[in-house]
Amino acid sequence: MNNKNISHEKPVAANQQPANNCNDNYHTLFEQATDAIMVTDFNGNFIDVNSSLCTMFGYTKEELLQSNVTVLFDPENIRMQPLRFDLLAAGENVFNERKMIHKDGRVFFVESNAKKLIDNRVMAIARDVTERKKDREVLQKSEANLHTIFNTTDTIYVLMDEELRIISYNPRAVAFAKNELGHSIEISKYFLDYFPPEKQPALLSYMKEVLTGKHVNYEVSYSQPGNLFHWYQVKMFPISKDDNNVYGLMMAVTDITEKILLEQKLADERIKKQQEIADAIITAAENERHEIGRELHDNVNQLLACSRLYIKMSITTETKRKHPNIDEADNLIGQAIDEIRNLSHSLIVPFIEANKLSEAINYLTEKISAGSKISIEKEITVGDENTIPDKLKLTIYRIVQEQLYNIVKHAKASTIILKLVRHSEKILLTIKDDGKGFDTSIKTNGIGLINIKTRVSLFNGEVNINSSPGNGCELRVSFLQK
Repeated sequence: MNNKNISHEKPVAANQQPANNCNDNYHTLFEQATDAIMVTDFNGNFIDVNSSLCTMFGYTKEELLQSNVTVLFDPENIRMQPLRFDLLAAGENVFNERKMIHKDGRVFFVESNAKKLIDNRVMAIARDVTERKKDREVLQKSEANLHTIFNTTDTIYVLMDEELRIISYNPRAVAFAKNELGHSIEISKYFLDYFPPEKQPALLSYMKEVLTGKHVNYEVSYSQPGNLFHWYQVKMFPISKDDNNVYGLMMAVTDITEKILLEQKLADERIKKQQEIADAIITAAENERHEIGRELHDNVNQLLACSRLYIKMSITTETKRKHPNIDEADNLIGQAIDEIRNLSHSLIVPFIEANKLSEAINYLTEKISAGSKISIEKEITVGDENTIPDKLKLTIYRIVQEQLYNIVKHAKASTIILKLVRHSEKILLTIKDDGKGFDTSIKTNGIGLINIKTRVSLFNGEVNINSSPGNGCELRVSFLQK
C-alpha cells in the first residue's frame, strides 16, 4: 500500500517540474537568440516576438504585439510575393528573402525561415542579409562584367590547371586555335599539344615560371599563308588564392599586328625623313664644293697664271741680278697653280660631266698613287653605268675618295686593293689596305667614316668594317639597286 502511494505520488511531481523548466528554457533561448524570432497566428497577428526582432525593426514589443506582420513588409514586395500561410498550414517550411521596412522607413533585406508549430501557430526566424545581398550583387555584377569581357574581347583567354590542361577558354580562343594552330580547342586537353614540338620547350619554360607565382610577358610572331605575319603579345598570370598557393595559370593573347605594322610604318617614315634631310645636306655640300672648285679653277688659277706670265715677261739678266729670287717666285706660283688645279678637281667630280664613274675613280686613284707612292690595285666591273643613278654614282665616288684619303692620312699602308663590281641587283665596293689597322670596338670621332655611313644610309645600303691593330682595314659597302 505504501509502495503504491509512493509510486503514485512521485510521477505526478516529476511531470510537473520538468514542464516548468522547459518553459523557462524556451523563453530564455527565445529572448537571447541573436536571430530575430516571431510567433504569429495564421492571420499574421503577432503572438510573441523576441528582443532581436524589436531591435531589427525599431519597434517595442508592445507595439508589435498589437500589430500584424504586414507592418514590417514592403507593400510592393507583398504584392509581388504574397505571404504563404496556406503552405505553412499544410505543414511546409517557407524559406525566402524579402524587402522589409524599418520603423523609421529605412529599407533592408531579410532572409527568413517559417514553419508551423504543433499548437497551430507560426514561428519565423529572420536574419538581416542587406550587406550580404549588396556583396552578392557586386559580385554578380563583377562576374557579369568579367563574363562580358571574357566572351566579347579580341583578347584570347585560356585557363589551365597545374598540369597545363585546359579548364576554360573564351570564343576568341576557339578561332585562334582553329586558324593559327590548326586544332579545335577542348577542355582537359594538354595545352602544349596544340603547338609544334620545336616551340614547346620555350613555352613550357614560361609556363613553369608562371606556376611559381611570376608574371610573364613577351611578343611572338606566327607566319600566315602567303608569307604574312601576325604578331601577338602573350601575357601569363598565376591563378591563386594567395601568393603561396598557385593552382593554375591564365594566358591572355592579344593580336598586336596592327600596332607593329604602324610602328614599322612610323619607323620607315622617320628613316625616310632622315634620309631626305641628309640628302639635302649632302646635295647642298656638293653644290658648294662644285662652286668653290669652279671658282678656284676659273678665277684664282687664272689670276695666278696671269701673274706668272707677267713675271716671265719681266725676267731679264738685269732683273735676275737685282732680284735673285724671281725664279723661285715663278716656281712657287707654278706649284700653287698645280695644287689649286688638284684641289678643284677633287671638289668638281669629273664623271658628273664625263658620265663615267670608272674613269673618275681611275683618275682619282692615279693622282693618289702618284702623290703618296701607294700601290693601288683595281677591279671595276659595273656594266652599263647608264643604269646607275647619278646620285648613287656620286655617292660611290665620294666613298672611294673619302676612304682613300683616310688610308693615305692615317694607315701608313703600301698597298690598296679596290674592287667595285655588280652582281645582279647588288653593287659591291671593297677597299682593303695593308696598313696599321685599328680597334673597331673603340669609338672614334673620325668624320670620314661618319660621312661614309651617312652617304650609304641614303640608299639603304650596308657598311661593314673589318680591322684590328697591325692587320690593315677592309671597308665593305653594298647597295641593292632595284
